[in-house]
Amino acid sequence: MKSALKITSLTAIVVSILVLSACQNLFGLTSPTQTPRATIGNPTRTLAPTTTALPTMKSSSTPTSMPTLAITPSGPATCSAAPILPVISAEVDKKIPDPSKTDWVLGSDTAEIIIYEYTDYQCQICANLAMNLRVLQTLYPDDVKIVLRYLPLTDEHDKAALAAQAAEAAGLQDKYWEMHDILFGLQDEWLSLSVKEFSTWLVDQANDLDLDKIQFMADITSDETIQKVFDATRKSAETTLTTPPALFFNKTLYQDWVDISSLYNMVQYYKLPENAFTACPDKTIDQNKSYTVTFTTEKGDIVFELYPQEAPMAVNNFVFLARQKWYDGNPFYRVVPGYLVQAGDPTGSGNGRPGYQFSIEVTPKLRFNQPGMLAMTVDKNNMNGSQFFITYTEIPEFDGKYTIFGKVIEGMDVLQSLRPRDPYYDQVLLSPDILQTVIIEEQ
Repeated sequence: MKSALKITSLTAIVVSILVLSACQNLFGLTSPTQTPRATIGNPTRTLAPTTTALPTMKSSSTPTSMPTLAITPSGPATCSAAPILPVISAEVDKKIPDPSKTDWVLGSDTAEIIIYEYTDYQCQICANLAMNLRVLQTLYPDDVKIVLRYLPLTDEHDKAALAAQAAEAAGLQDKYWEMHDILFGLQDEWLSLSVKEFSTWLVDQANDLDLDKIQFMADITSDETIQKVFDATRKSAETTLTTPPALFFNKTLYQDWVDISSLYNMVQYYKLPENAFTACPDKTIDQNKSYTVTFTTEKGDIVFELYPQEAPMAVNNFVFLARQKWYDGNPFYRVVPGYLVQAGDPTGSGNGRPGYQFSIEVTPKLRFNQPGMLAMTVDKNNMNGSQFFITYTEIPEFDGKYTIFGKVIEGMDVLQSLRPRDPYYDQVLLSPDILQTVIIEEQ
């Protein structure tokens, strides 16, 4: 059977299968995926519950009885509106050009999430990324637009430029994306071929795509095609990018895992402003009352008492978000046994925030000297949002650095049964357990 028939274009069979598989994994319809993941760029990794690097992991089974740090009370917290998505500088905006007529673009003209993909057809990670991006765009046909640009390593990849020229030649017959899918989808077939053998292979693919073979052979090596690929490569080099693949979400550089789940979470993050807030919540709690919180999960309930006297801003924030259903359906996206559980981000990306931020609240009365402490994560500016974490053990090095606003009083066994997963480190990332609902009780 001819190679084109073996994939019948990703848009027909491969994408359909991958989309179904992706949906099953993303929405919990099957057992956790066992597919190893790959990264691009140089992602920042951290074990602490924050978006910036803090202390490394330390775990002990013995509670800390004596304070390890003198904590100065923080005083009343302050709150302000805060952007959810990164703010693009004028320099970056200029460096990554807007989509133009010379780009190959897949997706709706009105899509608000533009993914700029700088790629090399002979790059193996690029192939993995390209196929996952095709799935992503199929999942979000109206929201996501892919802009493909060339960044071939011609000094190392002897067929990268020719592959791009083949895609361009197919594009002249309205079959660019079909050839794109074949080049990446069947990359293993041609990586080891000589340039001459690859040229023959390309003609076979053109024939399978019902292209005018004579025209294709003429276009693939025409001065116009060669010049277009050269110009596109030169423009990519002007961005100071050197190694493919490079990926930008709305011109923000993405340096992380390229599996479909991670990319899906990033789209969810960029869609988060649709459901977020534009101002800090009004104070609705009564500091003289007691508050308990119940997390419902498929494995059982986890019950917390909150500390409105010691952390009024954090408790008010949590109660507000819970009543707004912000937390319902959230993944326990980071579960590190013997250390902590992290949640509170509807996107599961670790980037989500509610549209406002508030300062930390610390007091010598509350320390990370026992398991089950409920605390707010912080961002790179040391501010709180919606994300929180729960400790599995004492972590005295966190004292005075994070807002403790509650403690587990029932269901520690349920907390300890949550599926381990660390999106920052795991080569094989398991599907997360889900925080189904958050129930607030006031007395």
